[in-house]
Amino acid sequence: MRCLLFAFISLLTACAVPAPPSITEPPPRLTGGWTLKSAPPPTPPYLFNSNTEAFEAVQKWQKAPGEITFHDGNFLIVIPAKDIPKQASGDFVEAIMAAIH
Repeated sequence: MRCLLFAFISLLTACAVPAPPSITEPPPRLTGGWTLKSAPPPTPPYLFNSNTEAFEAVQKWQKAPGEITFHDGNFLIVIPAKDIPKQASGDFVEAIMAAIH
């Protein structure tokens, strides 16, 4: 009986809908002193229904030279990092990841 109850609870947990993310647009400030100065005209955020959809979007994305593209959870993150030192772009990616979580 306990095994059946455990299996049922595991099944319900697996089917649970994840909570919507708390961030849906670029934050105005990030750790490390990063501040949003300008942004392109508003576009829908690259937020997908699932981690799988975001991963698939990364695979299909046509990357521009110097662009950093990755996914984290339901987010597709695209950073136009052309002509930015690797250390600075790496620090920025870490700040983005911290803001999402």
